[in-house]
Amino acid sequence: MPDFRDIKSWTEVLGHSGLRTYTDKHHHFWLEQNTAKKSKWAKLAREGHEIAWEFDNPGGAYTGRLLIDGEVYSTAEATKKFLRR
Repeated sequence: MPDFRDIKSWTEVLGHSGLRTYTDKHHHFWLEQNTAKKSKWAKLAREGHEIAWEFDNPGGAYTGRLLIDGEVYSTAEATKKFLRR
């Protein structure tokens, strides 16, 4: 059974990308970070952090929240904690 806080347990995948997805009880759509991208977030994921982005629904707008290593953060909180060292 998929556990929201454990991205590795998610069983749904997005098309040919193979990125894991999860739809929560509020019907928000969570998408695993693509480690092949050149962003700071992708680099963080390549370093071993589990990262997913929350959207209103599949194809919907980004909500401003991320799931990182089992904890939900706003973008500002996550930036402060993980990217500013």
